[in-house]
Amino acid sequence: MLHMKKGKRALALALSIAVLAGLAVLAFVVLPARKDAKTAADGLVIYSPHPVEMTDYIVREFRQRTGIKVQVITGGTGALIAKLRDPTKSQQADLFWGGGIESLETVKDQFQAYGSSEQKAIDGAYASADGLWSPFSVLPVVIIYNTKLVSGNLVPKSWASLLDPYFRDHLIMADPSTSGSGFTILVTMLRTMAESGESGGEGWAYVRRLIAQFGSVGIVPGSTTVYNSVSEGEFFAGITFENSALSLKKAGKDIDFRYPAEGTSAVPDGIALLKGAPHPAEAKRFIDFVLGRDVQSLLMTKWFRRSVRNDVPSYKPGLAELRVIDYPIADSAARRTQILSRWSQEYSPAHP
Repeated sequence: MLHMKKGKRALALALSIAVLAGLAVLAFVVLPARKDAKTAADGLVIYSPHPVEMTDYIVREFRQRTGIKVQVITGGTGALIAKLRDPTKSQQADLFWGGGIESLETVKDQFQAYGSSEQKAIDGAYASADGLWSPFSVLPVVIIYNTKLVSGNLVPKSWASLLDPYFRDHLIMADPSTSGSGFTILVTMLRTMAESGESGGEGWAYVRRLIAQFGSVGIVPGSTTVYNSVSEGEFFAGITFENSALSLKKAGKDIDFRYPAEGTSAVPDGIALLKGAPHPAEAKRFIDFVLGRDVQSLLMTKWFRRSVRNDVPSYKPGLAELRVIDYPIADSAARRTQILSRWSQEYSPAHP
């Protein structure tokens, strides 16, 4: 009898622990939903180049808490910006969520200012001067490589190391003309690799030499292809954002990454309220939600993105430990057409 009682107590204790553990996991997920007849019928419309698995998760939590429906229209940053500027677009959106802030700067005439209720917790280094967008997460640029294909003495630790003949025809990068991340990477290289006395103070000489390393298939339309191709061994190395490389590494894939020794950038992506948004009140609630501590804390643990909040701890190495350049946000946005025109001139002759 005593043995049976002990067994029942043990079973009860185990069940209690399991229940508590389950509640801890669901603390962010299960919350009372507020019903709103108007927004349930209409719903927010968001343009977003973010990964679908992340937007689906966050949108589901937002609806769980508020009862507000959300439709996310996905695509590359460049394609969504073109859609935003198209006067014939059939559906008016409420928010643009994602894309580097220098990309958002090029269409800020489409935004209306909003000061989030979470603004005080946001690191001022990432704030918009005119409040036309808010930063969402911080994305350092890294060099990713396949650990089975790149031996220790060839690990690409710098921008210069990518010029090694070993990487010729085995290097991959997103096209700056179609990818927001590709444009950020291009500007980062131009800023970091400028040679003394070079015309314009930009590293086009380096970029010209790097272009020859990509071969005929190394420049691809979108960033997803970059890190997946390196992970699958189709390319030796590539250039991408930290979160993509880190997520693959944590998943046990055959990849690792380095922060370029000469310097890297850590540019945030953003979120912005669109002019004439059909649901401005609900859109503002969504901005507050994604900038809030709950979502920002999940950015690191679930999607390996650095938070823009001062009260959310970062992982190592911290940005202060890296050689982060002063990224020219306003200038690169103002000169985007000029920079892409020069890119086209440099890239097209080599790859007709």
